[in-house]
Amino acid sequence: MYLPIDAYETYRDSFLGLFFLILVYPGLVYTSFRMTKSLFWSGLFSSLIFILTIQTVEVPAYSLSSMLETQSMFFLLLSVYAIYRLYDTDNRELEIDGTTKWMIFVSLFGFYFTKYPYGILFFMACFAYELIRSPGKYKEVILYLLKHYAKGIRLLYLVFVVLMVFSLPVLRVVTKINLNQKGFKQFMFGITLVLFVDLSVYLFRNRDAMKKIFPKTAVVLWAYAIFPAFLWLFLNPDRVNALIDAQMIVNAYTRSFFLTLWTEPGKDPSVPGVFDFIWGFRTLVLFSTLSLLYFLVRTKETIWNKIKDPLVAGTFILFLELLILELTTGNKQPRHVLQFIPAIGLVGFLWILRLYHLADHNFQRITSISVILLTTSFVFYNSVYEQGILSGKFYKTKMFCYRGMNAGDFQPAREIAEHVTPNKKYILINAFHFTEKYDTKGRVLASDFDLAMKLRTYKEGMVRNDNKYRWKDWTNFDSVLLLSDICPDSFVEEKFENRTKMLNSKSTLLSTYRESSGTACLQEYKLLQ
Repeated sequence: MYLPIDAYETYRDSFLGLFFLILVYPGLVYTSFRMTKSLFWSGLFSSLIFILTIQTVEVPAYSLSSMLETQSMFFLLLSVYAIYRLYDTDNRELEIDGTTKWMIFVSLFGFYFTKYPYGILFFMACFAYELIRSPGKYKEVILYLLKHYAKGIRLLYLVFVVLMVFSLPVLRVVTKINLNQKGFKQFMFGITLVLFVDLSVYLFRNRDAMKKIFPKTAVVLWAYAIFPAFLWLFLNPDRVNALIDAQMIVNAYTRSFFLTLWTEPGKDPSVPGVFDFIWGFRTLVLFSTLSLLYFLVRTKETIWNKIKDPLVAGTFILFLELLILELTTGNKQPRHVLQFIPAIGLVGFLWILRLYHLADHNFQRITSISVILLTTSFVFYNSVYEQGILSGKFYKTKMFCYRGMNAGDFQPAREIAEHVTPNKKYILINAFHFTEKYDTKGRVLASDFDLAMKLRTYKEGMVRNDNKYRWKDWTNFDSVLLLSDICPDSFVEEKFENRTKMLNSKSTLLSTYRESSGTACLQEYKLLQ
């Protein structure tokens, strides 16, 4: 196997992205076999889920990028299986074995390490399920901690830190307070670090008592996933800053992660779908949901025993993570749902198979087999639909756009890029990236302007977005580009003026170009050395 260790960074990123996408398939085979104990169902389900995964609008593209979507797919899939295995072992009243513990560590820590915010959301979902699964046990835990740990100033400090952390997504929505400031980030890092150290030391010193009070599953989750993840987080303060930054980002052009998964691409610009053929996913979700509901009302076991089912655990935690992500982040980029597809496919097909196992007589068996055949047919149709992998067009050039198939929508970006000299080095201040320009026509093309200009200059020149932390001077650049909806624009000129004062730089206006549709205007200022 070729390992591009000495290759360009873009080649290494492409290799890793594609490598983890390839790993998803054996991951599906392994997890589905361990959960079904059947080579037939494992082979069928893993193949269908992989078809569902790659027949999305951008998974093939993201597999060749450094956006970590395919890596997230792999580790989230393993995390769902690890959760299933953990609770299955606990339900059988067995001691949790070392293999299961290390599976928890590798999968959950791997998922966390790939995507810090989503890993933390996964821990939150696990904690929520633990509370629902063992409410009586956690009542005892809370009473014990209130009696022996959270007393006096500790209790006040604990409540203060928790309220501060959970207020971030609320403040983003209901106020216009700018929390994306260095001082505030350092404050949040400090107060959470103190709480983490104090709680960790207390739990370690009283570990024998904690093992008796907490459920075995919670002890494993803390020791093998949550503690090492947060230890790594606090050893890298910039990651805490990044978490706060992620809460402050708002993507005003996409409404919902759930609708992104459910909607056909190009139908609604505010809800960009991801699947080439949406009815495969819709059929899978619909029938798996009905199977889950049938399981909850059909069997004679108590509702508490049903909730403890390991497949319910994996399904609940996966759904809850997506729900928490929906409620707490304003940055609803469609690529953020791609990581969920293999895991959703796995639990979806397992619930449909569960319907077959619950069948008691011929009518129920015929119904369950019909559901399996119908779902299989719709999901498989993804592979022969238009540019499906079996259609003969999959490996040809594939145009895709979340907001429709009209390539002319991107003409303003192409036109602006044509007025950039290929062999010059530019620093770019793109006003469309700022919230003040969210109501302009060019906002939706903000990144496309950047990309078009960078592609124009990548061989002999370069275009780099200005950043005061990265670019301490402009001595290596020839000109500054100001991009906005109008020329002159006091908003972007003020930012340019502030940066020139900061860097003690001088420049002179070289050219102005107004794009033909009126969407954008480009000004070039020559830097005077």
